[in-house]
Amino acid sequence: MNQDTRDAFATEFDVSRETLAKLDRYAELLTEWQQRMNLVGPSTLPHIWDRHFRDSAQLLAIAGPGKSWLDIGAGGGFPGLVLAILDPESNITLVESITKKCRFLDTVAHETDTAGHVAVANVRVEALTGSKYDIITARAAASLETLFDWGLRFAGSGTRWILPKGARVQEELASAAKQFHFAHELIPSRTDSDARIVVAKGVKRR
Repeated sequence: MNQDTRDAFATEFDVSRETLAKLDRYAELLTEWQQRMNLVGPSTLPHIWDRHFRDSAQLLAIAGPGKSWLDIGAGGGFPGLVLAILDPESNITLVESITKKCRFLDTVAHETDTAGHVAVANVRVEALTGSKYDIITARAAASLETLFDWGLRFAGSGTRWILPKGARVQEELASAAKQFHFAHELIPSRTDSDARIVVAKGVKRR
């Protein structure tokens, strides 16, 4: 573990010692389970505090605390589980179709004492049932237009979509605009100078 990166994370996001201990446990579990399944890109594992924890945590500053989140294609738990650890007032639904990844998500939720406000849904998002959410997010799960298509029935009039995107964000926005009306802003990522976070609202089909 890179102690300097961990300490910088704690300072940047004003993280308590107790919360930092939960993230330490998450990092331990991720490293352990990664040996059995592909949860993150192997090359990113040594850089977990910056590439995964910090990349996820920056979304909380945009959304604000105490929100209900839908995390589509949760995979190794980013951003949803990090947000759950940092914000105990939130309610997070993690959607993941691969059963063994859901076992990992459940394990982390229980061992970091966040299971009370985290729901792990072991289904494809197309089969998910449920209500509206304050925030819909996804990290490297699908294109913008696909995420809008999947998530639209969970979006109310005030729902915001907070979606980290890479260098091709403008292409994705242009493609999505052919099928959907939406307002958006782009926020620079703290972890990748080429990346942007799309914050969209008012998403409707054309």
